[in-house]
Amino acid sequence: METRPYFVLGDLVANSLAGVLVGLAMALVFGPSWNMIVAMFVGMALGMALSMLVAFPMGALFGAMEVMVPVMTTGMVAGMVVSMAAAMAPVSYARAAELGLYSGLGTLVARYAANAWIRGRTSQWTS
Repeated sequence: METRPYFVLGDLVANSLAGVLVGLAMALVFGPSWNMIVAMFVGMALGMALSMLVAFPMGALFGAMEVMVPVMTTGMVAGMVVSMAAAMAPVSYARAAELGLYSGLGTLVARYAANAWIRGRTSQWTS
C-alpha cells in the first residue's frame, strides 16, 4: 500500500468523487416505490459500474489496480447505502451526495486499517 502523500491524496480524491457520483445517481434512480432488498442489489451493481467513470481517469494518474479496487468497493458500498435509504424515504441530492462521500471515506479508512492489520500479522510469519 502506498504511503506517499501524492498517492494518499489521490486515493482520497478518487474515493470521495466516486462516492458522491454514485450517491447522486442512486438518488436519481431509486425512490420509495422500490423494495429495499432489490434496491440494494441493483444499487450495488449500478454503483460498481458508475465508479468506473472515476476509476479509469484516476487510474492513469495513480495506478490502475491501486485505484480500481477501492473505487469499485466505494461504488458498491455507496450504491447499497443510498439506494436503501432512498427506498425507505425520499432522499435529497445533497443528502445522497453526503451519504456517498461518507461511504467513500469509510471504505478508504477500512482499506487502510485492514492493510495495516494484515501487514502486522504477516511480519510475524516472515521474520
